[in-house]
Amino acid sequence: MMLEKMKILLVSTNNLSDNGISTFIINNAKLLAKKKNIHVDVLAPNEVAKDIKDDLKKNEINVFEIHDRNSNPKQYFRRLISLLKHENYDVVHVNGSSNIMSIELAAAYFAGVKVRIAHSHNTVTEHERLHKLLHVPFNIFVNCRVACNEAAGKWLFNNKQFIVVDNGIFLDKYRFNTTVRAQMRKQLGLSDDDILLGHVGGFNEQKNQAFLLNVMKKLDSKYKLILVGQGGMFDQVKKQTEEMDLGDRVIFTGSVHNVPDYLSAMDVFVLPSRFEGQPFVVVEASANGLPIILSDKISRESNLTSKLEFVSLDPKAWIEAIEKADLPSRDDESDDNIKRLAAKGYDAVKNADDLYNLYAEKLKVSAQ
Repeated sequence: MMLEKMKILLVSTNNLSDNGISTFIINNAKLLAKKKNIHVDVLAPNEVAKDIKDDLKKNEINVFEIHDRNSNPKQYFRRLISLLKHENYDVVHVNGSSNIMSIELAAAYFAGVKVRIAHSHNTVTEHERLHKLLHVPFNIFVNCRVACNEAAGKWLFNNKQFIVVDNGIFLDKYRFNTTVRAQMRKQLGLSDDDILLGHVGGFNEQKNQAFLLNVMKKLDSKYKLILVGQGGMFDQVKKQTEEMDLGDRVIFTGSVHNVPDYLSAMDVFVLPSRFEGQPFVVVEASANGLPIILSDKISRESNLTSKLEFVSLDPKAWIEAIEKADLPSRDDESDDNIKRLAAKGYDAVKNADDLYNLYAEKLKVSAQ
């Protein structure tokens, strides 16, 4: 049986902005939209930046915004059902980290959507009580389970069967570039002797940027730190930096759209997250050939190149790991890591093909 044109809605339960889940949604929306018999839209719970919207619209992808998911979930739910009924989607693919995805899955169920996917991107939630309360409705309304890795799948779905779709990236986009490195380091006011530690991520409790300030305080002044990203705790971390007299050694970029350039400028990538499933940024930093030091709270499945160093959240252990970090020939390291990542399936184009095949298969099953 040949399927007619599939209509897909990719849902972000977090703000669609500069974060890993957004990267997954945006990359896959654009790749899927290139296929002949598929139409893709994106739903966000926030006001999406104009450049992101414009980029998606160029690919004929509609961006719908329904606000108040957290502050007024009843209104959000009603408006979502109305949108789903009006647009008549075949598949609603919800991206999040907990059973709170029940909101979108229930709306899809009542709107008559055939395939309702929950995609787990993490190994813990900040809303544990609500997560537990919604366990039963979540399992009633979901009919397809997907995860970024085994750890994230087992955490959310327990013993239920799920499919792993890797967090692939456009590997060549993140390849190390010597020319860009020199330009960026000059722009950032760095000398050849400076060792730049780097972090990319939203400023929140999970990402734990403030931990790096305690590490920086005890490192030699040749070590500098760049924090790429924006978020709710941005001002708090910036204020703490000034209070700790680190203002001349810590660079805040805010939200940027040229992350690969900043990665090329760095010498060591650091990720002290309190919890994490499969961080996109680790795949990106690996493709760039960076030595990577990360919290031991992050899934070991992230070690795709077998070169990552997992360290407990103790400043002394991090200081030791940073000081002994081997700074490799970045061109060679980037080439080697890209080959390793491609061999393991962490290529965005392959991942979009896997998703397309999953949608088609689930729709065929639902039609029988």
